Amino acid sequence: MNLQENIHKIKSMMGLINESNFFHRRVDLDKVEPLIGMHSDQVFYETESYDQFKYELTLRAVEAVIYQDFGLGWEQLPSDEEIEFVTNVSNMFENKIKKLYKSHKR
Repeated sequence: MNLQENIHKIKSMMGLINESNFFHRRVDLDKVEPLIGMHSDQVFYETESYDQFKYELTLRAVEAVIYQDFGLGWEQLPSDEEIEFVTNVSNMFENKIKKLYKSHKR
């Protein structure tokens, strides 16, 4: 395969990433959950409300997993889909996030 074919293949794969439900298909929630606890200290001091803490903490964990597994940064991800996915995941882990928030608030 020559260079031109490789470039075309990569571009078509990136198109599929942007058009598919990337997050639901690729993000391992078992990897996200422990990262929520790891990032809570820093995120708590960077946020002003529980809702912001909940979203930012989950966002940081999801993006860390995507970077670790696929080498993709936030600027390479479909933003609208990312917002929806992070919101859903933050709701799934709400009990854990709420406990972390309360422990930092003391």
